[in-house]
Amino acid sequence: MKRLFYISTAFILLVLITACNQQLDIDMSEALGKSQETLRELDEIETTAASFNGESDVKFRLMVERHPTEEEAIILFNKILDSIAQYSNHSEVWNYYNGYFDIKSYDSGVIYEATKLIGEDLHILSK
Repeated sequence: MKRLFYISTAFILLVLITACNQQLDIDMSEALGKSQETLRELDEIETTAASFNGESDVKFRLMVERHPTEEEAIILFNKILDSIAQYSNHSEVWNYYNGYFDIKSYDSGVIYEATKLIGEDLHILSK
């Protein structure tokens, strides 16, 4: 009887440890590529650039011709977040990755920066 108890306990612990250590099956490079394609279709976006460090940091840049308002910048940053979540097929992707974003114009350089850290809200800074 004790033997059955120990085997059952070991099995339950093994299942719990395996379940807690599940890694997300996200191809972030593919999600970034598709997000770039989608965002480039917007009239206000000239081009995009994105990178992933292979662990937890995503960087995404939008190049624009005209200076967006802060409200427009918030909308654009949220489109980045939503697009990456959509193409990663994980609505909770931002609970596992940090996002560093900026909007840059050819004339003025970086206009807005945004940071989305794991477990935190999006923070936007006007330059």
